[in-house]
Amino acid sequence: MPLKRLLAIGALSLLLAGAAPANLDHLAAYARLLSLVRFFHPSEAVAKADWNQVAVAGVKAIEGADNPESLARTLETFFRPLAPTLRVLPNGARGEMPAELRQRPAGIVAWRHYGGGFGGNSKIYSSERISDRNPSSGTLAQAIPAGSLKGKRIRLSAWIRAEVEGEGRVQLGLRVDGPDGKPRFFDNMADRPIRDSPWQLVEIEGEVAADADRILVLLVLTGGGTAWLDEVSLTGLVNPSFDEGESGAQPPGWLFPYESIRAGYHLSTERGDVCRKGGCARIVSDPIATPRFIRPEEVLQVDLGAGVTAYLPISLYADAQPAPAMPKAEASGDSREARLAAAALAWGILQHFHPAGQPGDPRPVFAAAEDRESFLRAMRSLLVPLNDTRANILRMDEAMPVALPLAWEWIEGRLVITGGIHTGDVVLRVDGRPVKEVIQEEEALVSAATPEARRWWTLERLLHGPPGSRVTLRLEKAGEVALTRDTPYERLVAGTPLPPVAEPRPGIVYVDLGRIEEKDFESLLPRLAAARGVVFDLRRGSNVSNAVLSHLTGRTISSSQWQVPVVMKPDRSDVEWMTTFWNIPPKTPRIRRAAFLVDGRSDGFSETLLGMIEAHRLGEIVGARSGGSNGSVNRTDLPGGYRLMWTGQRVLKHDGSPLHGIGISPTVPAARTIEGVAAGRDEIVERAIDSL
Repeated sequence: MPLKRLLAIGALSLLLAGAAPANLDHLAAYARLLSLVRFFHPSEAVAKADWNQVAVAGVKAIEGADNPESLARTLETFFRPLAPTLRVLPNGARGEMPAELRQRPAGIVAWRHYGGGFGGNSKIYSSERISDRNPSSGTLAQAIPAGSLKGKRIRLSAWIRAEVEGEGRVQLGLRVDGPDGKPRFFDNMADRPIRDSPWQLVEIEGEVAADADRILVLLVLTGGGTAWLDEVSLTGLVNPSFDEGESGAQPPGWLFPYESIRAGYHLSTERGDVCRKGGCARIVSDPIATPRFIRPEEVLQVDLGAGVTAYLPISLYADAQPAPAMPKAEASGDSREARLAAAALAWGILQHFHPAGQPGDPRPVFAAAEDRESFLRAMRSLLVPLNDTRANILRMDEAMPVALPLAWEWIEGRLVITGGIHTGDVVLRVDGRPVKEVIQEEEALVSAATPEARRWWTLERLLHGPPGSRVTLRLEKAGEVALTRDTPYERLVAGTPLPPVAEPRPGIVYVDLGRIEEKDFESLLPRLAAARGVVFDLRRGSNVSNAVLSHLTGRTISSSQWQVPVVMKPDRSDVEWMTTFWNIPPKTPRIRRAAFLVDGRSDGFSETLLGMIEAHRLGEIVGARSGGSNGSVNRTDLPGGYRLMWTGQRVLKHDGSPLHGIGISPTVPAARTIEGVAAGRDEIVERAIDSL
């Protein structure tokens, strides 16, 4: 949604907050320009800047602006050390193109973001400056020990076919490495690359040094196109003719580094007429491998709101001189300026990189920055439109929240205690307020992909709080009770009467994958394989890997597709997607039959498992729709000691449809009842047993 529209819809909330609209408009314009310079202007100064410090300094710099002219002047002056070619003008004013942007023979550099690199734990997210003079490449490789070939002359031969685009090329390579990792011999056909070509036999001869450690065989596709490899001949190679492995999967024995996938290349085993004989390997590029570089003189024009327009190049000539460093500002203390900067940075990240939704209007967050609690609530409101269960803002110095000594669920339109003290009783009021009113108020601040997931995670938030905090509940049967939050995550009440592993009926084993560990599953395998059926509970997530599914299939199965947005332009325009997936081989012993319990809490890795269960029909799915929010979490640390988290990927089901907001539907719908909870039953488990 354009920023101008976002600014318009926030007017009422701003008036209610008692803020000065002009100042908030200026802050919103600043947040917009801050993100554009940070993520799309590829200067060396931008790459080296401490953006938390920059953001705080910028908040302080613009507060004196009182009209479009002074705001434009202030913004351009502030960002000049980072982006000397940036121009900011009042709407309708004219300016001249900076001389540095006029055409020259040097190469072009631009930013390319894989979901945005912000120093989080996941290695799939990164940001890099790329050049049109350094084309991408994909590499297929196999290494073998030098062994008996030391001191001998060897010949590598292979059949290669190529169809390339533009300046693309294909090269066979032979490298001999010593124990220090340095090459003793290397020929990658740099002086004789293959362009478009039918099948041809290619040979490379070389000496294997007496101290050689390994021999490496390579096929490299550079730029766009497709390359095929077949009938590779060299003593010691595994699967040299690519006759092993399943069609469409990567060939066994060969390595295709993640860097090649990230660069926009895909590897598969092929069969039939496309191959020379039997099977062959194919490397093919996608659009990520051949990015389109906008010329620097094609300046981006952006209406920032507040009566000003920015003119910003999002590419530069490679020989442009680096700009001086930005002045520093204090960004660690939890001040008003730090909170304003945190909101500006968070809004910009989500605006350009969130794969499924857009953040709300940032101005109410700016208006609430005077104190921490109001700011945190406003930030949570900013995240709600993302419909992302993992979108969250927290203080890094605060203690981890703990829970009340109970579990509860929304059953038959009422809040029912399903575990711990007073199981089966109904909650009427929380801290003197009607329970529906409390839930509705909290639900308005919860980002989730489906209504069912939003209700579940609302109840989870109400259950948790600071250690030692007190809550008074009015219960239908027990009356008023006062409880203390003192239960850490590892001791949370389960909400089902069954222990983590049980045999509710003869020959049927129940396993809660959220309450056991990998080693427990491995020790249970003989018992599970001998059982008539197994009920796996995914309602509390899973601590067990995808090995669960390996024991339910007799063939290799694939996962859903994870897609990271590859961004080179603002507002996620012209986004490409880097796609990855898992192949999971079968394992023994085999589990005969299985059912999986699911509800709105089942998201993330649980939905990775459920996607494969659904697509490959590995068992019944019992309960209610899953949460519809999967993908690895990205995160960034913000000024003032705040941390922002969000889901950085989108996930596609096996049929290509989106998982986000849809989830996995049960094959056997089931729900609990108040009567069943009071009687110590879990009807969803019972329904799963019946399905087996």
